[in-house]
Amino acid sequence: MAQHRWRDRPDIIARMIDSGSIQSWSAKDIVLKPNETCVILADGKVQDILSETVLKNYVGGFGRWLGGKMRLGSQDHKMIFAMTGPFDLLIKMQGQTVDGAQVRGMLNLRLQIQRDEVPKLINIFANDRRELDRGFFANMFENEISSRVVQPLMAKQADIIAVRGSDFQDALEMGMRAELRSAFDQVGITLLKAYAVVNESDLEKLAAYKAQTETMAARADVVTEASLDAIERQQSLTLARIDAENGLAKARARGQVEVELESQLLELRKQEAEWAAKREDMEERQRIELTGEQTRMDIAMSAFDQVQAAKRARMSQQSDSNLSRQQHTDDVQKEMMQMAAEQGALTPEVVQTFLEQQSTQKSHDQPIQAPVSGGTSAPPVTPGLCSSCGTAIQADWKACPKCGNGL
Repeated sequence: MAQHRWRDRPDIIARMIDSGSIQSWSAKDIVLKPNETCVILADGKVQDILSETVLKNYVGGFGRWLGGKMRLGSQDHKMIFAMTGPFDLLIKMQGQTVDGAQVRGMLNLRLQIQRDEVPKLINIFANDRRELDRGFFANMFENEISSRVVQPLMAKQADIIAVRGSDFQDALEMGMRAELRSAFDQVGITLLKAYAVVNESDLEKLAAYKAQTETMAARADVVTEASLDAIERQQSLTLARIDAENGLAKARARGQVEVELESQLLELRKQEAEWAAKREDMEERQRIELTGEQTRMDIAMSAFDQVQAAKRARMSQQSDSNLSRQQHTDDVQKEMMQMAAEQGALTPEVVQTFLEQQSTQKSHDQPIQAPVSGGTSAPPVTPGLCSSCGTAIQADWKACPKCGNGL
């Protein structure tokens, strides 16, 4: 069986229809849910109030249409449908507190139409439209609620903080119940709950903006401090890395310098060792040379003393004048030889020169003629000297060690 739906939008609260206005070839049922109520009016009288039932074949159909044409049955037959469940209305709220702050918000009203109070809706249907929704009731009560309840109560509040308090909410609900009781009773509406949702005021916006600005500034300070800390850490790391690199470079340079100094020290020690070896070699050579010279000088002096002793022995037979003169000459030559020895210039050649000079002097004093075969005289031979080279000889020599001439 077809059904008739009186409510096609969720915001519809109540509706009144004429049963004759529903025309269809087949009759339709009307199903009433637990939160729906139907008031049947016939010829201006309330015949019945129904809920939670099904009205079988109540509207539409050919027979009902034909009866209406023949003016059979009730001429004025109406039905008022209403939602009996709670519904909320949002009404704009605006006012001013004692400190001059503008307060805006929404007033939330939770209302309900009781089952037995639905016929009172006829007061609205008689003067206005046949369909009532939430917007209709909000426009209907907005000005009265604002002028009689909201603005007077708001004017008593010191500031926005007081408006947001629980005392304001309680006073608002009490004012709604007291001031709008008659208005709600006229249309069969019951007030269940009333509370205000206050928007953010300009002062609160300013305070919030100030707090937000301070928060942003504090956050910027934190970010800046974090950035500075990061920069300081980076700077510390950079300085530490530079110090490490500098220390490493210094260590490398110090190592290179130490290696170079060690190499130079080794070279110096090597040169020192070479110089010490050379010095020792030179000292040894010098010592050997001095020892040789001293030996040669001792030999020469010894030979000279022997020659002089032999000479003095030979000359002891000569005259005293020649002996004294010879002695004087020998002393002079001896002093000269000692001076030459002190100066390091006494050599066999020098000794030979002295001896040659002495031999020459002797040849002038006492020449000795050595006989030779054939009756010719040999050249004078100086006693104690080689006749060939003039080298001083000793008495026990068989030949001259220098020239090899036999003695």
